[in-house]
Amino acid sequence: MAELKATRIVDLALVALLFLAAGWAVAAAAYGNLPSVPTLVGLPLVVLAGAEAAAGLFIRHRVSEGEVGTGLHDLNPLTIARAVVLAKASAIAGAVFSGGWAGLQIYLVPQLDRLAAARSDLPGTIFGLVAGLVLVAAALWLEHTCTVPPESRGDGGDRHDE
Repeated sequence: MAELKATRIVDLALVALLFLAAGWAVAAAAYGNLPSVPTLVGLPLVVLAGAEAAAGLFIRHRVSEGEVGTGLHDLNPLTIARAVVLAKASAIAGAVFSGGWAGLQIYLVPQLDRLAAARSDLPGTIFGLVAGLVLVAAALWLEHTCTVPPESRGDGGDRHDE
């Protein structure tokens, strides 16, 4: 069985850079035709990050108490696997949004003196960028709480990546 690898920061950075370029290109090509950016545009990302942080606390507590298994009150291993999948997807989504909002900001900042729309859109893009980064952090933490310590794997923890 293949071992699931931890999400790498460099992969998330590459995704963010790709969407930074896309965000800048879209803004440069069509900024005048885009809708205005609401100040709380990143709020759903913050809510998701909070839910993932809470899930991470819950899982961490249950794992530290040894409540993982198949008993009635134990945390099901499938639940942990689902949390890892959610964390990986959320980390990528956070990188996508962070990159996109950063690209839009790179376009907006030089326009601040000449476009009132740029001044009104900037707070929303800043909040969106921060919300995306918060989601990435919460997702990586959730993924970390779902990892099995080497001493618990049953292989002595000295297995090497192939």
